[in-house]
Formats: sequence, C-alpha cells, structure tokens
Amino acid sequence: MKHSFLDKFSDLDSPVHRIDPRARLIAAFSAIFIIVSEPQGRLMPFAFYGVIILLISAMTRIPPGYILKRCLAVSPFIIIAAVSYPLSAPAAGMTENGYLLTAGVRSGLTIFLKALFALVLLILLTSTGKFHSLLAGLRKLRMPRLLGVISALMYRYVFILHDELLRTARARDSRTPGKISTGRVRVYGNQAAVIFIRSIERSQIVYNSMLSRGFTGEFPDMNRLKLRTVDVLLTGFFILLLLTVRLMYQPLSEALFN
Repeated sequence: MKHSFLDKFSDLDSPVHRIDPRARLIAAFSAIFIIVSEPQGRLMPFAFYGVIILLISAMTRIPPGYILKRCLAVSPFIIIAAVSYPLSAPAAGMTENGYLLTAGVRSGLTIFLKALFALVLLILLTSTGKFHSLLAGLRKLRMPRLLGVISALMYRYVFILHDELLRTARARDSRTPGKISTGRVRVYGNQAAVIFIRSIERSQIVYNSMLSRGFTGEFPDMNRLKLRTVDVLLTGFFILLLLTVRLMYQPLSEALFN
C-alpha cells in the first residue's frame, strides 16, 4: 500500500526539505499573511513576490508541472472570484497613476494573484515534508491535541479507503468486462456500499493494532523534531524579505508614478 496524495515529493533532498516543519509552517503562513494583506489594486509588488516564490520552488526541485497541475485543480474557484469582483465594481477609467486598467480589473487581478501565490505556498509546504511531520510540527506549535489526532487518523484512513476502491474496482471489472451499458447507478451504488463497509472493518483492525502497540493519542514523530539555528535564520530571512517588499514598495511607487 503506497500512496502519495499530498507528499509525493517529500523524499527529495533540498535545503527546503531539510528545514524543520515548525519553521516551514511559520514561514508559509507568514508569507500568506503578508501577501494577502497587500492593498487592493497594487500589482507591482506581486512581481517581486512571484520571483521570490519562483526561487523557493526551484530550490525544492519539485517539478513545475506538478505544481501547475495542482493549481489547475483549484483555479476555477480562483478565476470565478477574480472575475466576479470587477463585474460588481464601478468602472473608473484611467487611474490617477496612469494605468490603463480600471480599478475593478486591477482589484480582480490582485485577488487572483493573492489566491494563486497562497495556493503555491501551500503546495510547497505540503510537498516538502511528510504529512505526519507537518502535524507533529503543528502539535509543537500548540495545535489542539484532539484536532491533531483526528487529522492524523483521517489521513491514514484515506489510504484504506483508496485501497478498497482499487480492490472493488478490480473485482467489478473481472465480473463485468467491458463497458457497463445498463444499471450503472445500481452497480456503482453497490460498489460504494461495499467500499465503506470494508473500510470500516479494516480501520477498526488498524486502530486495534495501534492500541496493542501502545498508542495513547500521541504520535512518536513529535519527539524527533529538532529546530536548528539555520532553520531559524532561513525562516527569518524569508519573512524579512517579504516584509521588505510589503513595507518599502509604497514610497517607491509614489516616487516612480508621481
């Protein structure tokens, strides 16, 4: 049973992969907060944000096609939100700084870029380490214990559900070769019922096995985390770089366009 829904490239060796999960979590969420707090209509800072995120992506050695594929899965929601805003905002013609875009379109582009960069940062966060190590990092950062246990168990049991899906699909194909022409709803409904029944049985066996090995609600990964000085320095430099773009761009823009 080998699956990789979130952490397909977590085994790569890169400077980002070697950073402690706590540092990566703080860096990712701080970057998202800084980017999202950018005022509406300011487009130039996103060019700097994009270059920084592109450099981080290159350092992780994660294939760009993988990141693009993940972004395309969520892009319809981002595009709808970005397109809806200009339709609800009044057209302002040429802005005071000489832009040819209306205020609504500029704000829509800002929304799109904010969501896109936040999505890429989350993809990089989940792809540069095992999911259970991220949960261990969150627990070290005072995440509620019950929420951490539920998330860890859900992630483990997703694999069981997927395995049962593969088994029932293989059994169905062996009994009904070719394309199902009639009774599709009934066939797939029966398959779904079998999947959930078998998954419940297997999940109970897995949980009993965990209890027999001394599971008390805490996972051993928490004790293996080691926050190094270089992790703190790299995280601080990354956040400081984004803060510099966020805070220093306003006077630069006024000097350039006024």
